[in-house]
Amino acid sequence: MPDIFISYAHEDQERVRPIVQELEKRWSVFWDKKIPPGNTWEDSIGKALEESPCVLVVWSHFSVKSDWVKEEADVAKKRDTFVPLFLDKVEPPMGFRRIHAADLSEWQNNNAHQGFQLLIGAIESKISPATLPVTDSRRVSKQDTVSFEGAGHTSPQRKSERQSDGNVSWVQKNQLVIVVAVVMLVILGVVWSMNQSSPKVENNSVSPIAEAVKGNPEADTLRKAEAARLKAEKDAARREADAVKVRQDKEANRKAEAVRLNAEKEAATREAKAKEKLDADARREAKAAKMRADKETAARQIAEAGRLKAEKEAVARREAAVVTARQEATAQKTLKIGDEYGGGKIAWLDATGQHGLIAAKADLPGRDIYTWEAAKKACRELVNNGYSDWYLPTKDELNKLYNAKSAVGGFSDYYYWSSTDFNASNAWIQYFYYGYQNYDYEFNTLCVRAVRAF
Repeated sequence: MPDIFISYAHEDQERVRPIVQELEKRWSVFWDKKIPPGNTWEDSIGKALEESPCVLVVWSHFSVKSDWVKEEADVAKKRDTFVPLFLDKVEPPMGFRRIHAADLSEWQNNNAHQGFQLLIGAIESKISPATLPVTDSRRVSKQDTVSFEGAGHTSPQRKSERQSDGNVSWVQKNQLVIVVAVVMLVILGVVWSMNQSSPKVENNSVSPIAEAVKGNPEADTLRKAEAARLKAEKDAARREADAVKVRQDKEANRKAEAVRLNAEKEAATREAKAKEKLDADARREAKAAKMRADKETAARQIAEAGRLKAEKEAVARREAAVVTARQEATAQKTLKIGDEYGGGKIAWLDATGQHGLIAAKADLPGRDIYTWEAAKKACRELVNNGYSDWYLPTKDELNKLYNAKSAVGGFSDYYYWSSTDFNASNAWIQYFYYGYQNYDYEFNTLCVRAVRAF
């Protein structure tokens, strides 16, 4: 499978050869379009076109007219392998004009040329890394690639990995100890807090009063009284702690509820503002849409009125031209396409051979400079060999000019305007290289050939 498939016109073979020689220093290139004996198109050229990760399309004066080059470019564009370059300063065919191409029209086999560098970058972006050329042939030593662990030798990288594993193992072994220590600290803190909020009472301990009456017969009564007092103090401390906790819980709940209510209020405010903004945007958009619709309606009405007026004037001129042509026909009975007649050359004759269409001998001055409206106006204002009834041909009349272009002469291999509109913003055109008809925006600039009827 080649890395690069080059699509070019055979007339450019010698101009393409230096480019191929530079590319072959980096990649494999398929550019000889000769089919070996016994092979079909699919076996050689078609297969290379489908398999190549990069299809280099060379635009020149010849290739933009080549059906083969345009077909190969279309296949590459669909496969996302398309990389164009300019060998001449030309305009690519329709469908390829928005794709940036490297300009090698002034390239003199200089690798530092900016266009050539852009071309190399574009090719490298299409060819996968697996097929990129090897630029560093330095040998890699065994010390860089082999680790002799079985023989007691370890590479620095492997040693670093083992040290890192040792650190992780130490953390894992001591995780339990750390957790136990944290839990014990928490428990000690809770016990300390409880001791601070309640009096310390030890089992089997007696107050100073019980100690003072120890051994006295009345000691039992005093001891019981002291024990009751201590128990009452302990119960009171517990109740106070419970009351404090209840108050704290209520305060926390109150604050949480206040925060929730405030958040809901802010959310409602934001939602209201967002809805108000959406409503305002919708109103503005509706107003703008209505204004655009009104402007478009007014423009269509103006354009329709102008078109009807122009057609009416054109009909009047044609009727006058027919009368003039019939008068001229009495002086010359035998006419044929290509004859100079009526200020131009005959481009079409009807069945009688005495009436038809006369084309001006040349395009209007300038090439590709007339918009649709400018083309119609220039034809109406044309005065040629004493005749002032020239007009822009209709879609069908323009096709008659194309069919007789060899006999009439002077046509460019480019697009020509017709006076037939396609819709409110487009009009019919005809490509005089292949002859197909299409439509284009009326503000674009194309070629113009005026006609008159006889």
